[in-house]
Amino acid sequence: MSPSLRKLLTLLSDMHRNQAVDLLEWELTELRQVFALLVAGQAIGLPAPPAEVTLSLLPEMEEELQLLINHLGTAQSPLSQLYSSLPVD
Repeated sequence: MSPSLRKLLTLLSDMHRNQAVDLLEWELTELRQVFALLVAGQAIGLPAPPAEVTLSLLPEMEEELQLLINHLGTAQSPLSQLYSSLPVD
């Protein structure tokens, strides 16, 4: 295999791996938000687990609650979250 073809295939492989990692990180963030809504959903009227379970999980949910608080500002406009994820200099 020629060195230029090998370099191209390596570049394509790296691009796909980076894309896969970015997609997995986005999916993990979304799943954490869903988990936080399921546990703390009683605050907004969603069916939720018993209060004892929610209170016992609160110390473990510090990052999820931070995510929910950070997304309160972008909840009104779906484009604002997309715009906030783009690098704007």
